Amino acid sequence: MSDLQKPAKDRVRETRERYRQAGFKRVEVYVRADQVDLVKAYAAELREHSDSEIRRQVSKLLDKAFSKYRASCLDNISIDPKTASLADAQVVAAALMHRGNAEAFKLGREIRGLIR
Repeated sequence: MSDLQKPAKDRVRETRERYRQAGFKRVEVYVRADQVDLVKAYAAELREHSDSEIRRQVSKLLDKAFSKYRASCLDNISIDPKTASLADAQVVAAALMHRGNAEAFKLGREIRGLIR
């Protein structure tokens, strides 16, 4: 059954579930009609800063990973920690978890936890 053939109730439920899994929370707020645009702009700003905060934390953890484990775990990964994407961070996390010691594994799990 295609998405358009599903009842609207099911499509809404699936969409809300995808947002929940992405870490979003649905909020209903009553505001004066003349301030709706301000609330929408503020919500957009919160979403944007949330993503940039995650990227900042991941970048900091990647710096730590490369400073401690470049020779042992990350010797064949050529990623610049300052400009690394979240997909690059996923590669680094996997390498730390599979090739490193317990401390490297823990760091890899921390990076992976931020990305998901």
